[in-house]
Amino acid sequence: MENLISALLDIFRKHNILLYGVLIVSGVLTYNIWGLSDITGFIKIEDKYKNYVALAFLFSAAIVFLLILKSIFLFFKNHVVDRSNKIDAEAAYKEKLVNLTKKEQAVLLQFFIQQSETIWLPWRGQEVVELVNAGVLNLASTSLQMTRAGEAALLKIQKSTMHELASIYSDTFSSKYDSKVVQDIVQNHTPESVKAVLESRRVFGY
Repeated sequence: MENLISALLDIFRKHNILLYGVLIVSGVLTYNIWGLSDITGFIKIEDKYKNYVALAFLFSAAIVFLLILKSIFLFFKNHVVDRSNKIDAEAAYKEKLVNLTKKEQAVLLQFFIQQSETIWLPWRGQEVVELVNAGVLNLASTSLQMTRAGEAALLKIQKSTMHELASIYSDTFSSKYDSKVVQDIVQNHTPESVKAVLESRRVFGY
C-alpha cells in the first residue's frame, strides 16, 4: 500500500505542475471544453497558432503518459524488491534460530533469566550484532548507556521468537530446561561484554 501511494504521488510531484498546467489549458482550448475557446477568443486566432497549442497538448499528454507508466513500473519494481527482501529476511531469521552459537544462546538466555522482553545488552558486541542483523533482536530504544564494554542498548525480543527458541532448544529455553545445560552456557559462554553490561546495570540501576 505504501508503494502504491508513493507511486501515485510521484505522478504529481511539484516539478510536474507546470506540465499539467500546459496539458489542461491546451486541452481545454483545443477541444473547446465548456466553450472556453469561444469565451477567450481562442477560436478566432490563426490556425497555425491553434496547431501550436494542439501540438503542446499532444506533447504534454505524451510526457504525462510516460510519467504514469514510469510510476506504475516503479510501483511493481518496489513491490517485488520489498517482497524479496522480506523473504530473505525471514530466511536469515530462520537460519540464525536453528544455528545459534553457544555465546548467542547465552545472550538470549538473559531475556529468560531476567524474565523480560527488553533488556540491556552491549550494542557493539559481536553476538548482539549478529542477532540484530538476523532480526532475532530489535532495538527497543535509541537511548544508550555507557559501560566499560562500550555502549549498551535496550534490545527487544518478540514473544513468538521466545516460543520458537523454546521449541528448538527445549533443554535451554523451555520451561523443562536442563539446569546443567543452562548453567554451562551461562557460566562458560556468556560474552565478557554482556557480563560488563550486567555489572554496570547492577551498579547504576538502569
